Amino acid sequence: MRERRNLPLSGKRKRDKLLMLLAALYFLGVVLGTVMYCTSGSGGTAVIDRLTDGFIAGRLSHSFGKTLINSFSGGFLLLTLCFLMGFCTIAVPAEMLVPLFRGLGTGAVIAGMYGKYGIPGTAAAAVLVIPNAVMTAFILIMASRESVRFSAALYRNAFGNDGERPDVKLYFTKFVILSVGLAVSSLADSLITFASAGWWTSLTLK
Repeated sequence: MRERRNLPLSGKRKRDKLLMLLAALYFLGVVLGTVMYCTSGSGGTAVIDRLTDGFIAGRLSHSFGKTLINSFSGGFLLLTLCFLMGFCTIAVPAEMLVPLFRGLGTGAVIAGMYGKYGIPGTAAAAVLVIPNAVMTAFILIMASRESVRFSAALYRNAFGNDGERPDVKLYFTKFVILSVGLAVSSLADSLITFASAGWWTSLTLK
């Protein structure tokens, strides 16, 4: 049996609140990742700088296919995690932390590019990192929402008064669509990377 499509207004508001909460958790993660970089000691900063160097070096040296795989794999791992956690009735707290975790990484990388390369690094991040980061974040926020809703539906079906079974096929279909969106975002990211190879090279020479 499919999920109810004609939700009452209160149900739609609850869904909107969940979406806004997950988006807020992502932006909180970005802020925390930035603060973590700015307040960490030399050891912590050096670790993030090495990761940033490795990220940029990979963008310069990898083939188009390798860049595409790397761009896709990180987000797909979290997407798969959200999908699997949706089948656990008590995994809601962990599912809601996925956007926060992704935000931490995004904030740390952007702060690291600014810390290592200054204003040119920030400009490069704005053009070459943030667009894909925002699209991936949107996909993971949607995945987290669907995972939370499915876990809640399983809980209600098992322990509550709602006898309607969650629609596993619909749940799977939604994640297939999200995976396709992630693949398109990764393809665009790889094309932008190769089109701007000269910018990456000039950044490392500064």
